[in-house]
Amino acid sequence: MNIEGIVFDLDGTLVDSEPLHGEAWLSVLSDQGLVFEWEWFETWIGKSDKSLAETVIAEFNLPIEIEDLRALKRNKYYELVAKHLKMFPGVMEGLRFFSERLPIGLATSSSATDVKAVFGAQPLASLFRTIVHADHVMPNLKPAPDPYLLASQQLGINPENSIAMEDSVAGVKAAKTAGLYTIAVCNSHTEEDLKAADRIFQTTLEGMDWIKTQL
Repeated sequence: MNIEGIVFDLDGTLVDSEPLHGEAWLSVLSDQGLVFEWEWFETWIGKSDKSLAETVIAEFNLPIEIEDLRALKRNKYYELVAKHLKMFPGVMEGLRFFSERLPIGLATSSSATDVKAVFGAQPLASLFRTIVHADHVMPNLKPAPDPYLLASQQLGINPENSIAMEDSVAGVKAAKTAGLYTIAVCNSHTEEDLKAADRIFQTTLEGMDWIKTQL
């Protein structure tokens, strides 16, 4: 495999932030009188906060503006990130290895401020040549291919000769539609959920180790 570059997802792929997103949303919605189980939030992994907020407000007729609800969730999430955010095992070492050998980038559906909060808790930003977040491609977020197409363009790589690493169904669809060889990791979903990926690994470390064998 002739690998020109790698584009990584962030939440649930490099950092174990999905539980924190979920905890923040469940807490904020509980304050609004809506009590959901974790399984409900799992259906939203890989999708944007804007979409979630729009849906629950419309479906349950919540007396709150979309941006106000997003702000409540965002503040709760940042509080949790500062205290509890962790990288998955092997991520820092893997990113350092790849960044010394080929262009690597980030394509995430998280907002610019969410990404900034993650990078404030974990020092990853300097390892990427480009970072594409939701604000860059709004409203064409994952599962649309736009985040991966833009990241590939900014890296100067051909998507068809590049690899994406994802943890969500929406992310896998986005990367595959953009033309990247897509690796899925089962940090947030099952193998069955992620079966559209080209390869599936149980952990981010296993996926990174496999990419190393292809260089």
